[in-house]
Amino acid sequence: MFYFAKHLVKQGFFTKRELAKFATAQARFIRTRTEDKRIQEIITEKALKLVAGREQSELIQLCDSSLADSLNEALYPEVLASLRWHQERGQQTWIVTASPIEIASGIATRLNMTGALGTISEIENGKYTGKLLSGVLHGKNKSKAVIKLSDSMGINLDHAYAYSDSLNDLPLLSAVGTPIVVNPNKELLRIARKNDWQEISTSATVAKSA
Repeated sequence: MFYFAKHLVKQGFFTKRELAKFATAQARFIRTRTEDKRIQEIITEKALKLVAGREQSELIQLCDSSLADSLNEALYPEVLASLRWHQERGQQTWIVTASPIEIASGIATRLNMTGALGTISEIENGKYTGKLLSGVLHGKNKSKAVIKLSDSMGINLDHAYAYSDSLNDLPLLSAVGTPIVVNPNKELLRIARKNDWQEISTSATVAKSA
């Protein structure tokens, strides 16, 4: 979302001051791996006002151009290698995110993933109404969406993997047979080790800690 926000600044949708606020929230998440609910609500409200009355096709084009500019920069090589490992074995791969479904679908397409689950905005006559069709795909909503998806496709979650770097995704991690934590904070790492979950530390994090 930060990279997408940067792209929107270039397009005149956000001011640099607004981007700075978003960057502060992003930095807090990177430091704690726990999103600030208040900031998340502010960002969601701002985003909904931003897109109200706009064509969905316009936002999809913005997402595509943003991903073309920044996706490679945003990806951790270790996580991308894990994705390829699953794909080489013919396994389904899904991105599940609180970000808008337009962004999630764009990422899934560019990485040749099976599909995407994301936050869905209400659309009427091809335009955004400024409301969400359902709640933000966050926390327990993620696990509910994945369970619903698995039920509809006959997928046994005991044989599924889930990757996350956030404490908020504990319901999702707990719903699958192989939870994997990525760059976890101390609390998530404690929980992971208590439950013998797998861990991934990316090279970027190792470099910073060194």
